[in-house]
Amino acid sequence: MLTLQETTPLHNTPFAFTLYQKPEPSDCSFVEQVQPRPHFHPLVDLFTGMIMGYEVLSRGTEPYETPHKMFEEAKRLGLTWELEKACRVAALKKVASFTDELRSATYFINVSPDSFSDPRFTERFTRNRLMEYGLDQRQIVIEVTEEKSFGDYDKFQKLVTHYVNQGFKISLDDFGAGYSGLIALIACTPHYLKLDMAIVRDVHKHDYKQKLVKSIVSFAGSVNSKLIAEGVESWEELELLVKYGIRYVQGFLFGCPQETPYGLPEELKEKIAALVKKYDQTKADLDEQIGGMVIRPMTLQRNTLLCRALDDQFKKSPHLDHVVILDGVSVDGLITRQHFYLETGGAFGYQLFQKKQVDVICKHQTLIVEDKITVTALAKLAMDRFQEDLYDPVLVVDYLGRFLGSVTMKQVITKAVELEIRCAMAANPLTNLPGNVIIHHWIHDILMDPEYTIIYGDLDHFKGFNDTYGFLMGDELLRLTARILSENMALLHKEAKLGHVGGDDFIIVCPGIVSDNALEAMCLAYDHAKLDLFKHDHVKKGYFEIIDRQGNPVHVPLVTMSLAVIDSRKIWIDPHPALFSELAASLKKKVKQLTSRTGRSGYIFEQRSYDVKYEE
Repeated sequence: MLTLQETTPLHNTPFAFTLYQKPEPSDCSFVEQVQPRPHFHPLVDLFTGMIMGYEVLSRGTEPYETPHKMFEEAKRLGLTWELEKACRVAALKKVASFTDELRSATYFINVSPDSFSDPRFTERFTRNRLMEYGLDQRQIVIEVTEEKSFGDYDKFQKLVTHYVNQGFKISLDDFGAGYSGLIALIACTPHYLKLDMAIVRDVHKHDYKQKLVKSIVSFAGSVNSKLIAEGVESWEELELLVKYGIRYVQGFLFGCPQETPYGLPEELKEKIAALVKKYDQTKADLDEQIGGMVIRPMTLQRNTLLCRALDDQFKKSPHLDHVVILDGVSVDGLITRQHFYLETGGAFGYQLFQKKQVDVICKHQTLIVEDKITVTALAKLAMDRFQEDLYDPVLVVDYLGRFLGSVTMKQVITKAVELEIRCAMAANPLTNLPGNVIIHHWIHDILMDPEYTIIYGDLDHFKGFNDTYGFLMGDELLRLTARILSENMALLHKEAKLGHVGGDDFIIVCPGIVSDNALEAMCLAYDHAKLDLFKHDHVKKGYFEIIDRQGNPVHVPLVTMSLAVIDSRKIWIDPHPALFSELAASLKKKVKQLTSRTGRSGYIFEQRSYDVKYEE
């Protein structure tokens, strides 16, 4: 049956009429046939290794088991709205059935532009409707896809404002897939931007994609939107994203969508932590835990105080900034002075809340961390919150979840600035690798392990290279050396650490005994990469010429790397750290003889045994 229907078109004319195919009764059974089932795909916070939320995806029954199949058929039948509604209802019912811990997580609900702008959506997807499911709108993110552009961006902006004012958060999905995303971004400032997987896919192989990612990261930070890279499937992609500062990711690398939300295995968390630490090594080793900064604030047990009484407390204590609500020894919520008076502001609001329990207005979703977290990690977490929560204190618990106290943002910022200064003083300015101060701590700590390896490395013929190619190219060679060593550290040990002593001297400190294969692979990688810095004819000849002090031409071999390897098998009893620099100095002479003879980078293990204590 054909009828006339008034619609809002994608162009600027106020009204348009289109022919609308009213679905036959048999078509309406399509949604029942599909029986959409919610699946949950985790979004990972790389800084913490924790799950920051779940995208809710829908799967149907055969022959509509994939989203593409069921939505294509729904579009053909004119039942897209009905199918989307069924998917949302199934998702909310499923979340409502979870335990308290899972039910309080953040969930991203997909909504198409057509549904988002449909009056039925604003009428039915409301804060009150979510309360019927026992859900809080602040944990729901409305994820608007970019598959179809909005025709009326003023209307889009009003819709976004409508939902943000209710406490929902907004995400733009597939950002970068089409031109409409930029226009939508101008129309609103979303809480989240999801970087399209077409940009993420093989990003480590394409320079133009890397430049685009770098620009989007900078822009997202400037407008206080959290950037999520979706479609991550390889560690190479992930490392590039970490390098450019992306904190949140999603993809099959971390698991497939499942019918029940799930976390990450410990092994995967450790691998992520090692990757993140690789690009922040200096700060990680100078960092401090926040346990010593914690201050015990005023606390209240839930359901024990009225807003009137808390109002009296704030008035009597001008310096009382916040109050923590406890459920036994666990955190239930937070009330800051500012939040309290915003919630109870105005005569009507004040009278309304006078007789209410404090629990009604407290923030239940607040930043809670363990006391073992470092200042650097906490600063990133705290400053990455949304604007309205940015200066709330951070609540600190022990490993059992028992409340210990709070840390103010003033404390965090002050300590973070102090740390930045210390890092700047400790890092080598050319390679940004940790310098002598941190290296000294590494060696001191590693000597407490039952097995360890310390590797001293320097470059052969580096002075000749500097004289021939210039100091700028010499600096470039040092940076290349730092990069190649960094990229191959995992071959030695997942916890290996690289430092830059100065000049062309580097040091590697790692637990355990390293293998010959790992050292050989590192030397081969260096000899391959260094060729990019030499002229073609020098590479072909295998040497370059310099003029000595007597004015005679001298053939200088291409730069090689010498590694002096000292491990715990030859150092038996309580060695002093200074012993290693002495051993390395004599051992490097032997390595240089080897590299000079072969023309390739090489290594030698210390073979002499030292079974007496080194005297200071």
